[in-house]
Amino acid sequence: MPELKNERAIAEQFLKEMLKADDTGNYELFVKHYEEKDLVDFSPERFEHDIKQMQARNGKNMSYEYFGALKGYHDGKRCACYRFVWKGIYEKREALITIGIHHKDDTWYINESTVR
Repeated sequence: MPELKNERAIAEQFLKEMLKADDTGNYELFVKHYEEKDLVDFSPERFEHDIKQMQARNGKNMSYEYFGALKGYHDGKRCACYRFVWKGIYEKREALITIGIHHKDDTWYINESTVR
């Protein structure tokens, strides 16, 4: 698979913004790169609830290390998706962080963000 340098840089910028949003409780920053249709049922209240649970379980994010990219993910709605995976180092534990992105109409969007 190609190195996906440009795509990785985009995903990592999105990751940085989302980690900042997690730390500051900034819903607008967290959802900045999502398509509207992907935000159905994801309200500011749900974001706040999810962040509280995640911080109780993990603590604050201290840093992250890049693991790699997974190409070819199809969610039935988009055909060209990329997933990028990092090891998140938190105060209480380590976790896998996944950011999925896709390109549509000259814009990159997030379609997945998970911490496990």
